[in-house]
Amino acid sequence: MIAAVCLVLGLAAVLFVGRLLAGPSLADRVLALDGLIVCAISALVARAVESGDGSFLPVAVVFTLVGFIGTAVIARFIEAQGR
Repeated sequence: MIAAVCLVLGLAAVLFVGRLLAGPSLADRVLALDGLIVCAISALVARAVESGDGSFLPVAVVFTLVGFIGTAVIARFIEAQGR
């Protein structure tokens, strides 16, 4: 089951990288980076479930917070450009 999860997450990551490279706007690229962060967090959580070791979970929380703060900062930058 974990192999199927990793396969789906890998496919999603490849598609997000495609959007990152082809995205015509900064907002598209930010969404692609958010998707990659979600894929990384999901892979960490899947690994924690597989191994039964919860030591990866604080790392997932830190990645989540960094992703959220980064998205908020870039959103403010995009909003300021529109003025």
